[in-house]
Amino acid sequence: MRFGLHVLVGLLLLGPVLASCGKKGDPFLPAREPANRVAGLEGTWNGENVLLTGRVKEPSKVREGEGFRVYYAVYPLDDPPCDGCPIEYQGYRPFGREAVTGDVFSFTMPEIRRGNIYYFEVRVIGPDGGPGPPSNRVRVEVPQEK
Repeated sequence: MRFGLHVLVGLLLLGPVLASCGKKGDPFLPAREPANRVAGLEGTWNGENVLLTGRVKEPSKVREGEGFRVYYAVYPLDDPPCDGCPIEYQGYRPFGREAVTGDVFSFTMPEIRRGNIYYFEVRVIGPDGGPGPPSNRVRVEVPQEK
């Protein structure tokens, strides 16, 4: 009886191994192309608008239609977040390839209200429609009207 039990246990253990296809893949993750991004983002207040500028790594790969998203957060001048605190973005503005000339990204942010501190971050929209990695974050102070 012991012999039959050993054979049964052996078949149960070897069954999945013998039934497997034997095809194995590489033990490495597939190489990914680095995602497109906006580098060196800067933001300036010119007295009327906030102008965001930077460089796009691969401008030819920017999608038609919604090619970028500018994420923004607004805080009152008298109640800014602490330095190094996480910023919770309150929304984003989509815009297209018209914001790129050569490899230079340039966009005027609409609907800026005076007396606030703005934080911005830009993401290039990837070929699958998902946002790529974030640019650096910029802080722009928009003073009260005088």
